[in-house]
Amino acid sequence: MFPSGRFTFQEFLGLERWIDGDVVRVRLPHRPELMNYIGSFHGGVLMSVLDAAMAGAIRAQMPGCSMVTIDMATHFMGSTSGEINAVGRVLRRTRTLCFCAAEIFDGAGELIASATGSFKYRPAAAGAVQPTRE
Repeated sequence: MFPSGRFTFQEFLGLERWIDGDVVRVRLPHRPELMNYIGSFHGGVLMSVLDAAMAGAIRAQMPGCSMVTIDMATHFMGSTSGEINAVGRVLRRTRTLCFCAAEIFDGAGELIASATGSFKYRPAAAGAVQPTRE
């Protein structure tokens, strides 16, 4: 379901992703090299997790499609250094655009960050081999 067979930025970060009904869930354990100077997850890492959750939600609905992020509005409401968990969902889809939302929670279930984003996507080519869901 998610691209594999090559080492990507998401694998470098150590993201774990899976489909849970209509949403995609992403987990990222603590890694010292992903923290900022005060010992919390760097904001850029949090944004990458939010982006991955939203893109994953698109892939869950349209396996094999490709997409690019057009824009993303992010809101930081807290910080954490422990494991983080994100949820991404598709809000609306048009013929070529997809509007999504994602949230990140800390280990205690507190909301740490949220985002909305728009993505331009291209459905998988007809006859293309579709990845299986994990």
